[in-house]
Amino acid sequence: MVKQQLKEEVARSARLFWEKGLSPGNDSGDTSLRDAETGYIYICPRPNSKLKIPNWGVTKAEDIVVINRSGDIMEDTDILPTVEAPMHLHIYRSRPEINAIVHSHAVWSSAFAAAGKNMPSVLDEQYYVFGGEVVCAEYGAVGSEKLAENIVFALGADRMAALMRNHGAVCIGKDLEEAFIVSDFLEKCAQSILFASLIGGFPVLNK
Repeated sequence: MVKQQLKEEVARSARLFWEKGLSPGNDSGDTSLRDAETGYIYICPRPNSKLKIPNWGVTKAEDIVVINRSGDIMEDTDILPTVEAPMHLHIYRSRPEINAIVHSHAVWSSAFAAAGKNMPSVLDEQYYVFGGEVVCAEYGAVGSEKLAENIVFALGADRMAALMRNHGAVCIGKDLEEAFIVSDFLEKCAQSILFASLIGGFPVLNK
């Protein structure tokens, strides 16, 4: 059964996503939420001729798409899920404890993604929030199975964030609140590391 309150929750997350500056505009990046009861995934939409997305700040509950584990749309609608739905599906299949994903195109983490560099562990909070170093996944084309597989590999069994080479980042959590906390820390740590590199570098923590 499709749940209206979950559609509203994901729509709110999309608006928050825009407000936090995690997307530069249009449909860049996306969020999703898995209903642990039904297994259905509530996910941001793909723009079409009827649904214009200048930014995620305009998202409404009726825009949210509901899909099952196979990617089938569970409602009679002409709206498709985000082009990155395969990545979301792969993550949920590989990490059953995870119920929320924030895929961002934010400034600081995107600098590491553009350079194809891992984000080294230099702050204690990186261990507590991410599980250590944040790995930059190998490149995969937007919306491709290859991209999805590469992200799953970079996240591994217990990491909470991964970088997407030449693209952006993925943060995960047991719910949307946790996924956004991980995303906020990712930007803060990326900024701190880049600034530290300008004033003499940094020691890497070995825990």
